[in-house]
Amino acid sequence: MRALASVLGQTLVDLEVVIVIDGPNHETIADLADIDDCRVRVVKNEVAVGAAEARNIGVAAAQAAWVAFLDDDDEWVPHKLERQLAAAGSSDEAVIISCLSEIKTRQGRYVWPRRIYDNATAIDDYLFDRRSFRRGETMLQTSSLLMPRRLVTGLRFTDAHDDWDFLIRAVKLRNARIITVVEPLVIIYQDEQRESLSANFPWRSSLDWIEKTRPHISRRAYSGFCLTVVAPQAAKTAGKSVFLMLLYRAFRNGSPRPTHIALYFIFWLRSIFPFRQQ
Repeated sequence: MRALASVLGQTLVDLEVVIVIDGPNHETIADLADIDDCRVRVVKNEVAVGAAEARNIGVAAAQAAWVAFLDDDDEWVPHKLERQLAAAGSSDEAVIISCLSEIKTRQGRYVWPRRIYDNATAIDDYLFDRRSFRRGETMLQTSSLLMPRRLVTGLRFTDAHDDWDFLIRAVKLRNARIITVVEPLVIIYQDEQRESLSANFPWRSSLDWIEKTRPHISRRAYSGFCLTVVAPQAAKTAGKSVFLMLLYRAFRNGSPRPTHIALYFIFWLRSIFPFRQQ
């Protein structure tokens, strides 16, 4: 309801809101019954199909030329869509409009990404070639994205790491440009005690996805993904054999930076000696 309120409160009022309820959810349906706004339409999936296909279903139900996405635990600031459409202009080329995000945690508030995508760097290197020990160096998150509907219908979202997978295909197959509004227009509540698809994505599925994607990404991006994306997931549940397997794959099929290797050992050490937040 917080997410929906942030959409209905946009300064851009000429919009449609398609809410996709992915599988049975009586509580959400009951909450939405109190919404009296002709711009809101609800699509109910009788069986859960996952985040990627739920996005595709929402796009298919939409009628506008532009589509934006909002995960139900994030929210937009009031002028988010207005600012992004102004940045898009009247260009007919394939373009994706992003923005900065304000990350709210128990430790404080941060604005990510710290480094904005420049369209000169390969998109896979930007996403996965981590060069800093600080979090939030790079970020292109679904709730920040606005794009032409025809771009989405032509590519569609896929099951595994749907946002990253879509962005890589959009840039590499459709020559899409990414324009970033250098202003925090999305609020992400990172420490809320609620289920998160991105935080709990199975590490084996992540590994399967990067293996399938390997022919289309650089060796540096591959090793960065194995050592800094798969590793935090695997370290929570896997054993020592996985520690060696990921390290082996990163060196055999990739080109690790010293930063990748250092972070990899940090992730596994934290799984052995967990840091307790006060």
